[in-house]
Amino acid sequence: MTSIPFAQPGMAARDVSDTFTSAEIFNAAIPHPVTEHFPVAADVALPAFSVVGLAASGLSLALATLAYAPGSRASGRLVFSGVGTADDTITIGATVYTLKAAPTTVAGQVKIGATAAETASNLIAAIHGGAGAGAAYGSQTVPHPDVTAQSDAAGIVGIVAKQAGSAGNAIATTETGSVTAFANATLVGGVDQIGVQAIGVTTAPVLDTNAAQRVAIYRAGNFNPDALNWDASFDTDAKREAAFRSAPSPTNILIRKRL
Repeated sequence: MTSIPFAQPGMAARDVSDTFTSAEIFNAAIPHPVTEHFPVAADVALPAFSVVGLAASGLSLALATLAYAPGSRASGRLVFSGVGTADDTITIGATVYTLKAAPTTVAGQVKIGATAAETASNLIAAIHGGAGAGAAYGSQTVPHPDVTAQSDAAGIVGIVAKQAGSAGNAIATTETGSVTAFANATLVGGVDQIGVQAIGVTTAPVLDTNAAQRVAIYRAGNFNPDALNWDASFDTDAKREAAFRSAPSPTNILIRKRL
């Protein structure tokens, strides 16, 4: 994060119509204006001093909205009741993992352990592309593109979608073999984000480009709401003043009308 010095603290200039006028953006120097860079997707344009947050994808800024509810990530569990048998398979999304007594370079091969917990641990390593390549799992295995994995208990692998949203509910989770079992044929519990939570204010116009970019937004400051650009859902002074009250850290933005 970067502190931005101002030649005239409390003042900034912007275009408000066909003529250039000086508008008071900041009410006070406390909290001191601080910026942080965020991604913006291709073909997205935002005016200067727009109240923004991250869209549901988490990959682009968008105008913040009054209504907001966070999304949740789909998840599932794979239970090992035994060590497994050679050529048993575990399918997660489009990726197939195959149990082997001794993995080779082949992607997706997972070593059968001495215990159910060890086999589960080797599968987790393969999903992450973690330590043990060539021994715990095939050396050409790459990290799973759509999920992460964790040990929920001995012999139990928790699978979680990387992205929040209902799309994760379509990730297949199936298995062959007598000692492995998923509770469901897909991950479950993914919920789409509703709206966009306010986390900052754009420092300058975001121009529509054909490629993704990163831009600076204010994460801290004391702003005059009349000088900012708002989504239409923030249609009263009270709604605007409350816009950042539940914003995640490190956002520290106050909205106060000028006296």
